[in-house]
Amino acid sequence: MKKADYLICYDISDAKRLRHLTKELCKAAIRIQYSVFFMPSASQDDLFVIIDTIDEIIDPFEDDVRIYTVLGVGIRLGQAIDLSDTAILT
Repeated sequence: MKKADYLICYDISDAKRLRHLTKELCKAAIRIQYSVFFMPSASQDDLFVIIDTIDEIIDPFEDDVRIYTVLGVGIRLGQAIDLSDTAILT
């Protein structure tokens, strides 16, 4: 089964939903920043489970959750990116 790395980013407008989502994401992913999680080596089934979980928690009219596939070695934990360099996300 093919696995991939994913970046999950969110902006949740309600504190209760925010706490609930954060608690659930901590079970499946690594917290990178306050509203950014890294989900390494996840199967499609793993991804669908987390999508279903997110869907049950958020309000789609008030909240914004995005999941990005990380290509190649797109993330290096512990190293900052020089913001003066141009970044291209594909």
